[in-house]
Amino acid sequence: MDGLQRWRILRLHVEDGIPLTALATDTGIGLRTLSRWHARYRDGGIAALGNLPRADTGTRRMAPELVAFVEHLALTRPRPSIATLHRLTRGEAARLEVKAPSYATVRAVVRSLDPAMVTLALEGPAAYRDRH
Repeated sequence: MDGLQRWRILRLHVEDGIPLTALATDTGIGLRTLSRWHARYRDGGIAALGNLPRADTGTRRMAPELVAFVEHLALTRPRPSIATLHRLTRGEAARLEVKAPSYATVRAVVRSLDPAMVTLALEGPAAYRDRH
């Protein structure tokens, strides 16, 4: 839902005086959500009702020790599958007593490795020299 759609709903409260509780019942949108929209509208007008980017965009909540563990294993020869990496990482997370990452997170760590570094680690200096 974009800011304009939010304004069309919130306008009923702001301009027509319909209570937020009645608006929540009629629209099926939670009262707390409507209250947040109203606070954002009061602070910044209609423009403030647009979608806000997440504060944690681009960050990983995976423990740094586990990131290093996955990167190390992903650069070993022969390269293990993502499923194997995930299984080993879950065991390491249990050993470190931290939350285990999801399969998608392990895959994202592996995919974020520098291709030149992967070439050097898995195929050797001759392949690295030829490609990079």
